[in-house]
Amino acid sequence: MPETQPFAEALSSSPQLFARLLPTVYFDKYLSLDPPIRPSLRSPTQFRPCSINTSALPNTFGSSVVRMGECIAVCGITGYIIDSNEAGRSALYTNVDIVGRAGPPQSELMSMSEWMYETALATKLFDPVQLRIENTAQTVVLQAQIQLLSQMYSGDVAWAALLAALAVTRIPKAIPADDEETLTADFGTEPVVRFSKTETKKLELNYENLPWCVNFGVMDDTGLVLADLEGRVEEVSVQGRITIVTSSVKSSIQNLSISAGKGIISKEHIRQCIALAKNRAAELDSILNSQIYQSNGNRW
Repeated sequence: MPETQPFAEALSSSPQLFARLLPTVYFDKYLSLDPPIRPSLRSPTQFRPCSINTSALPNTFGSSVVRMGECIAVCGITGYIIDSNEAGRSALYTNVDIVGRAGPPQSELMSMSEWMYETALATKLFDPVQLRIENTAQTVVLQAQIQLLSQMYSGDVAWAALLAALAVTRIPKAIPADDEETLTADFGTEPVVRFSKTETKKLELNYENLPWCVNFGVMDDTGLVLADLEGRVEEVSVQGRITIVTSSVKSSIQNLSISAGKGIISKEHIRQCIALAKNRAAELDSILNSQIYQSNGNRW
């Protein structure tokens, strides 16, 4: 009688079923190869290819479509006019959702929206003074709506879509409310001014120091660092998580968060991830810069 094969081995002829029933075993089998590789055929420290398209949506101040691997995020920036004394801590509010999703907000998406709001506030993406309306006690507040086109999503893709949309955002000029060439604000207090349909000004960002979000996972048993986690299999296979918000500038790290059990993540892991994150930020800077040049004939 032939020797009984382990359950995982018996499924080796059906990789999709193998991955669904035993995701961590399936993933570990790839990483045990020499050299290690992921099921997506990326090396452990290789990032997903990224494409960025800007100004894709009508009726927005700025918009973008960002794709990393199989994950796609669409961001549209709009705005409204309110009294300055009613403005909150930030001049930018964010909301993240999945296209076609029904029902009440998911806690994970609400947490992502809150994280993006707080990160935008902490990294000072732009000076809110430029949104104040001259000769009035009013200001413009921006609203970013990020739609995810896949269940296989991550915060770094949503954040990249936000940055790309802001990079091409143009704020309609605020003009007297009785002017015929005006566009009514969506909501807020009744303003004494309206948005012009024809005149706009560019939102000025700190383009030399754009903060990109980059995520990593760390394997407990081998200490292997995995860059740019993608999909549920990779998410559940790592025991440590590192998220870095940084620009390509050498000394700039805006935020670093670590989630792991005791002893999983070392200082060497952090140094390695910072170096990889800097390279990724430079790559994303280049992709966005090239897209803006192709679209407008000039760089940021």
